[in-house]
Amino acid sequence: MSHLWSYLQGLPMTSGEQRWLADRLLAASEEKQVQKHDVTLPRLPKDFMPSAEVLALSCGPLPEGFDVDKELEKMWEELAQ
Repeated sequence: MSHLWSYLQGLPMTSGEQRWLADRLLAASEEKQVQKHDVTLPRLPKDFMPSAEVLALSCGPLPEGFDVDKELEKMWEELAQ
């Protein structure tokens, strides 16, 4: 990436051309984020109460050393496949 950045800095671009490039990069980044996070979650009624078995599986403290960000990234990668 640093080589690409050096190359881009060496190009004779006007500020308008730089803005155009920046806009395209941001747009591509936003499209990937939308695709990556485009998940529809089910709607649950306000008074919904999960079973005791589900609560036992989903509630409580996380294990020591559990990396939430790492697990979220892993989840999104699996969903993207």
